[in-house]
Amino acid sequence: MEIIINDLSYKNLSNLTFTIHEGVITGITGEGKSTVLRLINGILEGRGKVIYNGERPTKKTKLKVIKEIGYIGSNFTNPYMATTVEEHIMFFIQYHKLSIKDPNKKIKDSLKIVGLNDKYLTRNISSLSSSEKKLLELSTVLLINPKILLLDEPFINMDNKNEKKLARLLDQLNDRFNINVVIASNDSNILYKYTKKVILLKDNKVFMEGDTKEVYSDVLLLKKNNFDIPEIVEFVYLAKKKKNVKIDYHRDIRDLIKDIYKHV
Repeated sequence: MEIIINDLSYKNLSNLTFTIHEGVITGITGEGKSTVLRLINGILEGRGKVIYNGERPTKKTKLKVIKEIGYIGSNFTNPYMATTVEEHIMFFIQYHKLSIKDPNKKIKDSLKIVGLNDKYLTRNISSLSSSEKKLLELSTVLLINPKILLLDEPFINMDNKNEKKLARLLDQLNDRFNINVVIASNDSNILYKYTKKVILLKDNKVFMEGDTKEVYSDVLLLKKNNFDIPEIVEFVYLAKKKKNVKIDYHRDIRDLIKDIYKHV
């Protein structure tokens, strides 16, 4: 699902114009990133245009469009006050009035996609780790068969192992299931590693957007405007500046090491 934001304003955010391209994982960073996700999802309504797959929804069609967008906030919430994982999922199905032919199979399949087995259904939610809660939220949102998935700081409180596990899962959802993924985060390392496109917000406006690697390679401009630089980019930048080393900007540390051996 391609989403075009055109001259969108909400409170302090003003005249936002950018595109969420289909088929790629997009990152959003800067002040107002969480608000932007809610505007895309329809939780908030601003002034301007939000166009989904070439169409601007009317009051009658907006609900249908919103039902195709999955949203996961930065912190786990249990709005249904459910005790177990199964209760949480069933309340979600009832609340959203989902018509599912075989709910039990659908639930188990959804859990399986995110790497959780059906034994989790009887688990008490309070006993889940932060990573398991994030996977539970993701499996629950997948029940609506979303065309776009919005995640606010999805990697918070994750160790390196679970971070990579979630990143692989998001890649799989994007590649195999054709779900657009949007990650809002102020961690430049996360965005550089896991997104193909990135949107930078500054002073309540879009400061820059484009290919993630190209945007973060403009180190001087980003530093001047107080944006965090990914560690791997910072390393290459300093090497090129101080040692005049001819190495490229890489996403993967292994590719960087190969480049260093080749040119240093």
